[in-house]
Amino acid sequence: MVRAYRAAISGRPGGVYLDITTPCLGAIMNMADAEKLFYKPVDLVPAMVPSEESVKRAVELISSAKKPVFLIGKGAAYAQVENKVKQLVESTGIPFYPMSMAKGLMPDNHPLSAISCRSTIMQQADVVVLIGARLNWLLSRGHGKWNSDTKFVQLDIDPQEIDINRPIAAPVIGDLDSSLTAILSQLGNHKTSMDPAWVTQLQAETKVKKAKLDERLQQNASTQPMNHWTALSAIKPVLESNPDVILVNEGANTLDDTRDAVNMSLPRHRIDCATWAIMGMGMGSCIGAAMATGKSVVAVEGDSAFGFSGMEFSTICRFKLPVTVVIFNNGGIYNGIGVNMSNDGDPAPTTLDVNARFDKIGDAFGAQTYYVTNPADLKNALSEAIASKKPCLIDVQLAADSGKESGHIGYLNPASLQNITV
Repeated sequence: MVRAYRAAISGRPGGVYLDITTPCLGAIMNMADAEKLFYKPVDLVPAMVPSEESVKRAVELISSAKKPVFLIGKGAAYAQVENKVKQLVESTGIPFYPMSMAKGLMPDNHPLSAISCRSTIMQQADVVVLIGARLNWLLSRGHGKWNSDTKFVQLDIDPQEIDINRPIAAPVIGDLDSSLTAILSQLGNHKTSMDPAWVTQLQAETKVKKAKLDERLQQNASTQPMNHWTALSAIKPVLESNPDVILVNEGANTLDDTRDAVNMSLPRHRIDCATWAIMGMGMGSCIGAAMATGKSVVAVEGDSAFGFSGMEFSTICRFKLPVTVVIFNNGGIYNGIGVNMSNDGDPAPTTLDVNARFDKIGDAFGAQTYYVTNPADLKNALSEAIASKKPCLIDVQLAADSGKESGHIGYLNPASLQNITV
């Protein structure tokens, strides 16, 4: 048991499979003998200090970069190194890009935030420092739009994560706290070579992108029936004025659009499907977040996403957890206007029920429920639900044509043979 616990919380933390035989589970032993087996393990999470050579190599590469970027992953959030990251960013003036689960480690609206400049970073950055992040599918595995000349510094506790998909010019193997401490101590002795126009360029692009997002929200603020952006124009100010609320988010357009629209300002306050893209993580994450922290939780869910684990809302109600579930019902996966190619009278595989009343599920379990069809009612309902600190469910009625296919699945279809609506 101690070995399993040590494995779960040390190194890269995560789940551990513990196999216990049936005879062991049914075994009986003397209590006094059992008590003798207990002991308090020491040094469960030992520091893993990186080598001086690796730190020196990384610092020299960072200080020589003309267009450097810090790319922050959820590993940095788990490691709780936000103070060290803040010191690194602000002492160097190097811009940063957070992955979805690292949003809030540094405020999204920080002057050095390049969260709106993903493509530019991939195409132009000459040195990218991966802080608890990996070059997996979320980052096109280091290919696609990435510049083939970009050099990577990777801070990771697991040496097996180095050189996956792209060569890593400067690996720093160690726990993030030790690695960042070592880098900070040496960076002060180096003069950075960053092009001053680099930050200005990214800030100008950020300003343009923000204006476009604000315009989209404003243009859709009163659209009837509502679309995703109408609903988000009401949700965004409520969540941003309640920064300590933990945001759980899953879906297709619901996930993508909420991630773009809602700024995070505190670390470990956003939970989504992250690396593994597992649909149905929403309700379990709500329960875990509420139980572990005691804080209010808001889940912004697509109707399909909620369907994967929706009955866990009964657990939220039984334990009277401070969780508000907001369901965007557009009647389908991506949208509710998919076409069934077989023309046999059945709905398309992506079509659900745009007239479904999800609020009735909340009624069944005794939650406070709302059915809203306009942004004003949605804003009021969400504010009231958060303040109540009780289980609440808000059914947000969207238009069936709100949303679009967001996973490029259409590219897999024989488009030259079939005219497919997804």
